[in-house]
This record gives sequence, C-alpha cells and structure tokens, in this order.
Amino acid sequence: MTAARSSLSFDNILSRLANGTREVARWGLRGVIALAVIVMAGMIAVVTAAIGLIIAAVAILLRLTGARNATATRHQRAKTESDGITLDAHRTASGWTVE
Repeated sequence: MTAARSSLSFDNILSRLANGTREVARWGLRGVIALAVIVMAGMIAVVTAAIGLIIAAVAILLRLTGARNATATRHQRAKTESDGITLDAHRTASGWTVE
C-alpha cells in the first residue's frame, strides 16, 4: 500500500501562507493589546502616586501654616461662656487646662 499524496498546488501553498500570516497577525494583535493594558496600568499607578504626594504636600503645608491659627481661633471662641465670663485656657502636656 502506498500513502496517498496530496499534490502541492500554487493555490494550496498560498492558502497555507495566508493562514499562517493570519495567525501571526492575531498573536501580534494580542501582544499589542497586552502591552497597552500594562502601559495603562502603569500610567494609572504613577498618576495615583503623584496625586497622593500632592495631597500629602498640601496637608503638610496646611498643618505648618494655617491649621494652628484656625485651631487657636476655635478654642478662643469656645473659652467664652454665654453669661460673659471669659475663661483662661492653656495647653499642657496632659491636655487643656482651664483656670
């Protein structure tokens, strides 16, 4: 018995080359999409970190500049009672002391 051979025709070769080219294009497209997803995830991580650093810097600036004045103003308002008596309060190591 002899094995049946298929004849190699020009159309058969072209169809195999076209199928191979399609498969290569599919894998290439998958690779490009995977790289795009990785790049976008990296960009989102960098932007998130930058926003976090900006928020931290603003919080430190507020703490160093304006927060003490606002806190002192709030406590000064709280020291005065409704009947007109002014209390003298100062901060100690254990907390606020009212005299």
